Amino acid sequence: MNSLPTSVEQQLQLAAKVFKYSIEAIFVTDLKGCIQIVNSSFERITGYSAEEAVGQNPRILKSGKHPIEYYQEIWVSLEKNGQWQGEFINRRKNGELYFQRTTIATIKDKDEKPISYCAIFSDVTKVKEAERKLISDLKLARQLQKSVLSKPIKNEFIHIDGTYLPSAELAGDMYAWYQIDDHRYGVILFDIMGHGVASSLVSMSIRSLLRGIITSSIKPAKLFNELNHHMRVLYQQNEREQSYFFTAIYVLIDVKERIIEYSSAGHPPAFVIQEGGGVDLLDVGCPPIGLLPELIIETGTIPLKGRSQLFLYTDGLIDSLGKGTSQNIEKLKRLVVGFKDLDSTHFLEMVLEHTSSKDGQFEDDVTMVAITIN
Repeated sequence: MNSLPTSVEQQLQLAAKVFKYSIEAIFVTDLKGCIQIVNSSFERITGYSAEEAVGQNPRILKSGKHPIEYYQEIWVSLEKNGQWQGEFINRRKNGELYFQRTTIATIKDKDEKPISYCAIFSDVTKVKEAERKLISDLKLARQLQKSVLSKPIKNEFIHIDGTYLPSAELAGDMYAWYQIDDHRYGVILFDIMGHGVASSLVSMSIRSLLRGIITSSIKPAKLFNELNHHMRVLYQQNEREQSYFFTAIYVLIDVKERIIEYSSAGHPPAFVIQEGGGVDLLDVGCPPIGLLPELIIETGTIPLKGRSQLFLYTDGLIDSLGKGTSQNIEKLKRLVVGFKDLDSTHFLEMVLEHTSSKDGQFEDDVTMVAITIN
């Protein structure tokens, strides 16, 4: 094993090798900003040879993309902290713009007096291009995800509306509803485990199945069994890989018979606010979908008494109310009873106003559906 360099000469030789072979560009200036020395990576990234750069000011790389205040802040940071880190849009010798991630440090003598500045930077143009493409792709994916959400239904018998508020660019929440025949409507709200792109993709794949399953299966137990089968087939994984499951609540509304049939797959209980102000919880069902090979599914039936309001939501809403799930459900129930006379759209607006933060944001994905049954 080689010994560590101990003499000043050995340390200087090692420092010179680091300077020469570093894949990051390095240059040193005097206190006036005049370049004194550059390494080969500086030449490669900027296109300026050492002979062309030495004696020049780093302004030769200036692109004109930053205001004067940006550079002034750098000098303030160097004087105050002895260093600065940040990014530039600079220009190579051939005129091409590039993104440069930079660290500048003040070099001091033994008496702690500044004697020069050392800048180390790397070309992050490809990284920035990849980030821009990712942001563009995420924006497109979010628009697609929102575009497949069911549009409001409003007629003399029923009014259905929904709100989708992902905490990130993409989320696993989704809602959908369909008019099955002249008097029955199927409404589902589900929440895929996790966040981000993966849960969004799973959500979209499930969404693509819903119309066929809801309009053919109709009944809650059969629908959940169909979804569970699809999840097990599509996302069954080996022991080392990630598997996906989701909570869901499905309601079958018969406006002619004035009855709701439902099932909840590990989902927070929905509320039926009856005309007199009484509240029924929709809390009968089964474990989350995709978690077990076979589901034993319970279904519930609730008769409607006069004009009724049905409210479905994901767990991000109750999480916003504080600690303690059961207490938050009770808190939410008391809140929404006060909005029972509103139509579905205004009902959702009032829930948002009373549960979101001052800037209208939530820490988790929040999705809600309100259904007014006349």
